[in-house]
Amino acid sequence: MLMLFPMMALMMDAARVIEIRLRMMAFGKSTPDEIFLMVAEKIDAMEQAKTIIIRGGDPSHVIDNYQKIVAANVARLSRS
Repeated sequence: MLMLFPMMALMMDAARVIEIRLRMMAFGKSTPDEIFLMVAEKIDAMEQAKTIIIRGGDPSHVIDNYQKIVAANVARLSRS
């Protein structure tokens, strides 16, 4: 129950990033660099999550880490 709000905030921000990126692709404004970054970020985030869990970290730290990554994307992509 304690992770409910952070998980909901992450889901909302992730949906926003997906929406922005899909709109960019639909209007031909996406670049190969952005598409590469999208994939690379997911791989990096998964590695960070794995490291947190392997070291015995709390799953809430994984959520917090993903939230920082996704929030940075929302900020960056919203400026575009």
